[in-house]
Amino acid sequence: MEKQRPFKRYIHSVMINQDFFSKHYYHSVIDLNLIKVDYMLQYGILSKALIEKRHLPQIYTHSADDYDSKNGQYFISLSEFPKDLNFSPYFESFTLHVLSSLSFLLSSDLEITRKGERSPYFDDEVFRYGRIPREAIQGILLPEHLTYQKIDQLAYLPSDLSCYTNRYIQNWIACTEAYFGKKIENQPIATSMKQLWSIIRQFERPENWVDSILEEQREKYGEDLRDVLARILNQLWSNHLGLSNPRYIDVLESINRNRVPVYELRETGIQKIL
Repeated sequence: MEKQRPFKRYIHSVMINQDFFSKHYYHSVIDLNLIKVDYMLQYGILSKALIEKRHLPQIYTHSADDYDSKNGQYFISLSEFPKDLNFSPYFESFTLHVLSSLSFLLSSDLEITRKGERSPYFDDEVFRYGRIPREAIQGILLPEHLTYQKIDQLAYLPSDLSCYTNRYIQNWIACTEAYFGKKIENQPIATSMKQLWSIIRQFERPENWVDSILEEQREKYGEDLRDVLARILNQLWSNHLGLSNPRYIDVLESINRNRVPVYELRETGIQKIL
């Protein structure tokens, strides 16, 4: 399944709510993983170095192995509301990530830097050193195309090749098993990984073609790796919550123990829903 990035449907809403958006920094959970959201609500948002120091699950990070990211070991990547809003998914992390993923609304009083361990990739990308405390999380922004989607209908994992390696997926399995306290049947994932990598090896620069590779796997085998993971997560969350085919909002409400405000970004405006 493909990740939805319908940012154009939210342009009007953003333009009429610029006062709201300009009050926050944003940290987006681009793989939509609600286990990660739970950890962030519990511990705050931590750099990779602090995650390791506190022995927290590495699923908490964007990538288990990708230490060549702009964050590096010590920085957390954030988006700020662009002063010159062009709604470009190529140059604005706000457009690409905030308008397509669950995002934490963070205090504008946070001390930030304009450069992490490397130069930013997006024009509106800024960085926080070390950690963002729970107290600085002022809310969660949820685009409406996600709110009522069933867990098994969402495309987990971003379009980064590092997230489709055996090491990353085994880490994903281990962290997910630890969170739910249940063993995961590994064979469907192993089969899907074998299919996926048979296609990846055909590409000269596969890191540039992850979405196309997943699409080819889906066409050839009927489902891609993200479909398999979504099905597993659906079963785990169903058992955990005692709900049949839970929706994204159902899980979010269950892990939001401190009742952090949740705002739904709609085509027509912004509405507090939790």
